[in-house]
Amino acid sequence: MLQPQRHSQILHEIELRGSLNVAEFSERVGVSGMTIRRDLVLLEEQGLVERVHGGAVRPRRHGASATARMLTPLATLGMVVPSAGYYFPEIIRGAKAAVAEAGARLVLGISEYSPDLERSQVSRLANNKVDGILVTPSRSFEADPSTFEALLDVKVPVVVVERALDSTASFATLSTVRSNHAHGAELAVAHLLAEGRQRVALARRPSPTAPLVQEGYRRALAASGSGHVPIEFELPPREAPVATLRRHLEELLDTCRDSVVDALIVLPDEVAISLLEVAEDRGIAVPEDLALVAYDDEVASIASVPLTAVAPPKFQVGYFAARTCLDQVLASARGSAHEAFARVELFPVLSERESSRRD
Repeated sequence: MLQPQRHSQILHEIELRGSLNVAEFSERVGVSGMTIRRDLVLLEEQGLVERVHGGAVRPRRHGASATARMLTPLATLGMVVPSAGYYFPEIIRGAKAAVAEAGARLVLGISEYSPDLERSQVSRLANNKVDGILVTPSRSFEADPSTFEALLDVKVPVVVVERALDSTASFATLSTVRSNHAHGAELAVAHLLAEGRQRVALARRPSPTAPLVQEGYRRALAASGSGHVPIEFELPPREAPVATLRRHLEELLDTCRDSVVDALIVLPDEVAISLLEVAEDRGIAVPEDLALVAYDDEVASIASVPLTAVAPPKFQVGYFAARTCLDQVLASARGSAHEAFARVELFPVLSERESSRRD
């Protein structure tokens, strides 16, 4: 397990339970206790945890507020996300935690997946003189670069959250913090092949995440040496009628039967659950006939057959995005002539459940 994955799991464990026991955690994840203790030292140096005997806990406010002591008067970050519902609540919660630790304030805007509205909200925040802005554009850079381009004119530090950014020099002043979704797809393919599945397909609803998942899926299949060509299905967008989605899922299952597909990666969770229901109606047993891995892990665990799922580190993405922005606010307040900009990628993890296990 790579260090970024371990750090994400450690932070998730402490956020979920309030503490981490090194002996129990190291046994659960299959990593030596010495490695976990070294990780805790690094995370404590960043102010993300506080070490105690046998493990670590959440940092006390005074122990994680070196930035806060220097951010006076009180700093305010603006945050614009497409939704306060599916996927984004954990990102918002992570950002809130980082801002609270720094003694700063967070102001939230919801764009409802409208590029026009998100640009308006960014402009409003900038005009209200926030000290920094976190923004998740509704669409990918390739689909619509307009919001990304508008961010170049903002006069305060900006961090793009959970979106890949064009690598050209013109965007060098925008920092990004995001999940490595290609790696998440690679985890899913590797898991399914290790379970003995022979033909792994990908079904995805259009979204900014979908091309990155597709990239990782193709890369993992090519690296597997199986010789199988990718089998991919594009599903209707989220605003499509339920009947339209069901028709596409029925057609997908027909194609899987004809192509001898025995495993599917499905983006997002809610579509994976709908597919599970259609499969049950058709007498297709999961996982015996068809293994399923959902992507997002928002509601996968409460499906009728609990779904194995790739879990992007959403809380950590929000947390690190806010910390990155606060660091840049601090550098700007100091009058730093050489501000550093970041491209941070955090690694998803795979949660194994019943939908992909062989007996």
